[in-house]
Amino acid sequence: MATLNSFRFLMFAMLIFTATGCNSDFDDKLSPNNQEVQTGEIIDKQDALFHLINQVTTESDNALEEIVCIDFVYPVSLQIYDSQLRVVGLKIVNSDLDFSTFLGQLPEENSLSISYPIVTQLADNTTFSVNNNAELKLAIESCSREDIVTYYTGLFGGHGDSLQKCVWKIPYDTNADNKYTGGVFETNGDGTLKFTFKNETYNGTWNFLFVNDEFHININLEGISEVATDWNIDRAVIYTGSEIIIQHGTKNYIMRQFCETALTYHIGDVGPADGIVFYDKGFYSLGWRYMEVSATDTGFFEWGCQNSDILGSESTDIGNGLYNSAAIVNFHDNLTNYYFNPSVCNVLNNGTVAAQKAVLEDAAHYDDWFLPTLGELQLVYTNVHLAGLGNFADTLYWTATQTDATQAKTINFTTGETVSTSKIPVSNIVNTRAVRYF
Repeated sequence: MATLNSFRFLMFAMLIFTATGCNSDFDDKLSPNNQEVQTGEIIDKQDALFHLINQVTTESDNALEEIVCIDFVYPVSLQIYDSQLRVVGLKIVNSDLDFSTFLGQLPEENSLSISYPIVTQLADNTTFSVNNNAELKLAIESCSREDIVTYYTGLFGGHGDSLQKCVWKIPYDTNADNKYTGGVFETNGDGTLKFTFKNETYNGTWNFLFVNDEFHININLEGISEVATDWNIDRAVIYTGSEIIIQHGTKNYIMRQFCETALTYHIGDVGPADGIVFYDKGFYSLGWRYMEVSATDTGFFEWGCQNSDILGSESTDIGNGLYNSAAIVNFHDNLTNYYFNPSVCNVLNNGTVAAQKAVLEDAAHYDDWFLPTLGELQLVYTNVHLAGLGNFADTLYWTATQTDATQAKTINFTTGETVSTSKIPVSNIVNTRAVRYF
């Protein structure tokens, strides 16, 4: 499994097993017998060492649990005991998967042992011997908390020798707190950061630390604004490599890493999500340079709640589509069961929201789509539709730009005209097409 390079653990475990009526060859299966009671280095399923070995050999979605300082060199031989500490068989494991599977299937009443000594090797190639369970436990725990903090500090705040630019974005996720969807953290290895949200940038600091036995992230933004106050946090985190889940009440914050594409795209090219590239701002910033539009329509839906002025959905600018979309979706998410009971807003609404359908799109396994602003959809019309690409219908298409409490901006893809259209239009006259940044 992937580990820190602090230690390399070489295990030459050959079990010396003398059994009445059995030959000296190792059997790769559990084979019950009636051996006399053994009192050696027993490891039962309740021991801390059992769980540490399981951690060393088991792949995990939580990257924090992947940080171990040893590797096993296979094969490794294990001796198996029953509840009376009688030898009932042995097992030769040949990989981490083999080892972790065996540990997971070991009955509660059974225990195991590994023969010693075990030779270990440090990063500088010096070796030393591990002679018992206590020394093995110490070797596995050699990754100190400082080592773990250092490791994740490098992942979060720097990218090694890579020239690739990466940022941490807050996506829309139905199970998360989406107040800051579209926000971008630009982190530095020296513990400083910039957080950009709705075109405002906030300077701050960050670091990882342990609080008791929990792995935490500390973020501190300068100032006394609502954004700065909300992001002055010290919270437990789960780190999965490209995603950080920050505990935050009943709904967590999520950050996902996005890195600059190594490819060059031109208008009309097929994008990474199989869409059509329609915009190139000429440089990489805030986690993106290009925009692509989905190759297919999302469908005919209402814009949203009639007679409601949604703050944050007014922008027409390029680069604000995700902010506008998040404002629209968050507004409806915060209504009481709007999607199933739209009468909480207006008896004329049917519970569909074009922006929500866009952000939930999962085209080509990308889940960062959204409804474009007026400026973004105008680029789609000019650079894609007029070029004969995209298979657009001759109808109106929604933007994420609100006109007022009762209307939102649409573009007529027959004429290119901008039209203010009722948020609850006549059925099947306003279509939806999602876009994304990359």
